[in-house]
Amino acid sequence: MAGLENENVQMISTKIQITSENPSPQRTDTEYDSTSTRVQPFDIESQSHIDFAPVNNQNQNNCDSLAAKEMSARKEQQSKLGGADKEKKHKKGPRPPPPPGLKDDLTTIAHVSVVIFVGLILYLCFARPFEFFTWHPLLMSVGWMLMMIEGVLFISKENPIGRRLNLGRLLKVRYHWIALTISSILVTIGFVIVVISKNNHGKEHFKSLHAIFGLIGLLGCIPALINGTVALFDVELKRYIKPALNTAIHVASGSVVVIFGGLSLILSVYTNWFKRNSDNNKYLFLLGLVTSIYILGWVVQRPMRKTLRKFFKFENI
Repeated sequence: MAGLENENVQMISTKIQITSENPSPQRTDTEYDSTSTRVQPFDIESQSHIDFAPVNNQNQNNCDSLAAKEMSARKEQQSKLGGADKEKKHKKGPRPPPPPGLKDDLTTIAHVSVVIFVGLILYLCFARPFEFFTWHPLLMSVGWMLMMIEGVLFISKENPIGRRLNLGRLLKVRYHWIALTISSILVTIGFVIVVISKNNHGKEHFKSLHAIFGLIGLLGCIPALINGTVALFDVELKRYIKPALNTAIHVASGSVVVIFGGLSLILSVYTNWFKRNSDNNKYLFLLGLVTSIYILGWVVQRPMRKTLRKFFKFENI
């Protein structure tokens, strides 16, 4: 009896040892019971753990501090710019002009010469009883010498008056157009007056160089005014003519107007009207001759150089 009990105990211990060495596989969370649709519980021990890297708090703090510094630097820069803008707003008056050079002095002499010549013609207009023909030299001197020459000088870079006023290019061009428009109107009226006067006295027209040069200058005003108006009001003509070519035509035609109009004014001191009203005074003659020659030479030199540069660029247009 005792022998059987010992044998049973030995068999049970052997089974326990076998089961401990070969355990049955455990089910995962995706396995289902064959007799039931219930999902078996999740076995945590059989799953591999996912290790997340710990957040480096020091690096994050460094990034936050750099972002804060950058933000403060931007705010400081914006505050400085805002302060500079406020200082500019509080400043009054135009910027001081650059120191004048030799060309500015020569342009100033041209301004003075214009005033002297126009003043001389006005003096001669009223030196004798005023006649219908007297309107011709009066309007021509004011229109051609004063308005036209000053209109050309106004857009010149060597004009000290324009630089002191510190005007923009668009405003200069607008004043230039206004001055030359008034000049063309006065010159046209003066031309009509001399034609009527010669018809009344039965005299022939365009027999002197003074009259011929004046006629050429007057005809040159037509294209100069047309393309000058186109350039001023920005009329869309790019399909027909390029802007560079239009500018070159304007400068060339304007130069013709100034040159031939200036030559006509120079020759005006040789006319019978000038001799009669000045009583053949050689000093008044020299004053009118020198001032008119200087004005023409100084005013024409810059547009002529610009015209030549434009013509050299025609190959690339």
